[in-house]
Amino acid sequence: LKAPHSEAISRTLPHQTTGSDNNPSTPPTLLQKMALRAARILRFAESAGVQNRLLLSLCTPAEAIAVKKPVDSVTVPGTEGTFTVTNNHSLIVSQLKAGVITVRDGQESKDYFLSDGFLFYNHPTDGSGCCTCEVSAVECVPTSALDKDRAAQVLSELMAAPKDTEWDRARAQLGAALVNQVIKAAE
Repeated sequence: LKAPHSEAISRTLPHQTTGSDNNPSTPPTLLQKMALRAARILRFAESAGVQNRLLLSLCTPAEAIAVKKPVDSVTVPGTEGTFTVTNNHSLIVSQLKAGVITVRDGQESKDYFLSDGFLFYNHPTDGSGCCTCEVSAVECVPTSALDKDRAAQVLSELMAAPKDTEWDRARAQLGAALVNQVIKAAE
């Protein structure tokens, strides 16, 4: 991700990215070093004022839904059951199953459906007191985008499909489990 501030700073730099002779072995000029430092500071300026909050990163291979967003809590569907993490939770790595993830920030609550994934929870590496919760999901969509009628149609198609081979039976079983979770989340 490119910070919006870094683009403005890069426009103020000379077109050369290294020293004055465009040779990669030439060290950057003082102006370029200062611009890089300023870009780094500005990139993290938004989260710099955050203290003692849970920083959520919610990502799929296709998009980053939230990147270090300060929140109060995150409730996820773990393979061993649903659980909630808040700031200063114990360290955890957990596999997630299909279900609803709930992100709470104050009085606001937002629900997402995820097909499966992993949760990584880490303590702060700086003095901010902000722990990080990284949810890496295969697919993740807001529950408001789910279509219960279409999911029911897909479920009936899966159940009506022939189950002659082991592959067909496994596909129907796994597909039905996922679609049932979609239907449950869409309610």
